[in-house]
Amino acid sequence: MKVVRDPIHGYIRLDDLAIDILDTREMQRLRRIRQLGFSYLVYPGANHTRFEHSLGVFHLTSVLLEHLNVREETEELLAAALIHDIGHGPYSHVSEPLIRKFTGKSHEDIEDIVLGNATTADAEDDDARRRAGAERGERGERRERRRCEDCYRSS
Repeated sequence: MKVVRDPIHGYIRLDDLAIDILDTREMQRLRRIRQLGFSYLVYPGANHTRFEHSLGVFHLTSVLLEHLNVREETEELLAAALIHDIGHGPYSHVSEPLIRKFTGKSHEDIEDIVLGNATTADAEDDDARRRAGAERGERGERRERRRCEDCYRSS
């Protein structure tokens, strides 16, 4: 269990699953994606990242689950709260038309991002690379990706 201090919500308690999810490359990437698009250019104080937003959503979800006395599937709901924005590109929704134009996908098509499967051929290549890496002893990245894949599949 870890605790982080949020300027809006105060102290946010993170269990081991949340910490494992937050420690993935996919979640850390959200630290560089602005929640408010280009608003900071007009309002210098409008600095908020998708990572910070995801922590707030996680916290509010845990408060809601406790308030409603929900006891089933809480881990899945909290994991979903954390990763709900994982598919966003740079500058949030501002870049969405470009992403859709060039990839045919939206930020909601997160399975390809989380699992690293842009196409079926790419997925097969990824599997072959993972097997080759495992044979060479490259386990750190595989373990991190597997942790994120397991979280995604269980949500």
